[in-house]
Amino acid sequence: MRMILLTLLALVFSFVDGFAQERLDAKDRIAAIVNDDVITLSELQQKAATFMPQLNAQYKGEELQRQTDQLRYKLLVAMIEQRLQLQQAAEMRLTVSEREVDSSVQDMRKRRGAAPASAPTVSERKAARDQLLLGRVYQHKIRNTLLIPDATLREYYDAHHEEFTLAGEVSISQIMLSVSGSGNLEKARLRSDHVLKEIEKGRSFEELAKDYSDGPEAKNGGSLGIMTRGSLLPQIEEIVDHLGPGEIGPVVESPVGFHIIRVDEKKPAGLRPYEEAKNFIENKLLREQSQDVYQEWLNELKDNAFIEILL
Repeated sequence: MRMILLTLLALVFSFVDGFAQERLDAKDRIAAIVNDDVITLSELQQKAATFMPQLNAQYKGEELQRQTDQLRYKLLVAMIEQRLQLQQAAEMRLTVSEREVDSSVQDMRKRRGAAPASAPTVSERKAARDQLLLGRVYQHKIRNTLLIPDATLREYYDAHHEEFTLAGEVSISQIMLSVSGSGNLEKARLRSDHVLKEIEKGRSFEELAKDYSDGPEAKNGGSLGIMTRGSLLPQIEEIVDHLGPGEIGPVVESPVGFHIIRVDEKKPAGLRPYEEAKNFIENKLLREQSQDVYQEWLNELKDNAFIEILL
């Protein structure tokens, strides 16, 4: 009887162990072959897991299955393309330092809002290393091969003046006497008249702003910094139009109180000079051209590779 029981237990454990191994093999079976490399089903499932809560919330039944299949296929294609580029990095003997990997992990955590204190995990380090290597490959194979002639940059500038038209800018300071800060409208008016007389006597605008102004800019001597023309209150805009740099206007009433405005600097509206716009144009054209060149290069990689999808 004891021998029969032991035999039955052995058969049970053998069945359970075989079943577990079958489950493991199914989980880690190959999803795609990329040259002499493989992408496993578990890698694909890990990528897809991030998107599944959203799909589960939006779809049900057959539509959920259809959306899941589409997602898995798109992710697998992206993984194949990434694997091809990493193989290129290996062929080119491109490397990244451990310090770069650690720094990249911390940056990735900050973008996710995760705590940066703990040591990087193996998966985090792999993801960071892969991204850095992909960037190296892109720089060598794509960006370093592109050059935009100055004549092309100038031609773009001449044809797109509307992109480089500057709105007028003005740097101003103010002393603002609010109705709420003064108690009532009449008291605010009297305070503003008093401050203006103090300015006319020669007292420092910055000093008076710190002593009297109710605005948050008071601690900075009343400076509001650079403002775009058209962004100011209409009452203030009208005064600014008639003032030159260093000039102080009369008391201006607005819905929030009374203002004494000083114009610190004026930049008229006009066309941004070509030399200032040149870097912007170059980066824009490089981005556009690099996308086309990158796609052509990626298609060439795929055409020359052995790729088999086994899903």
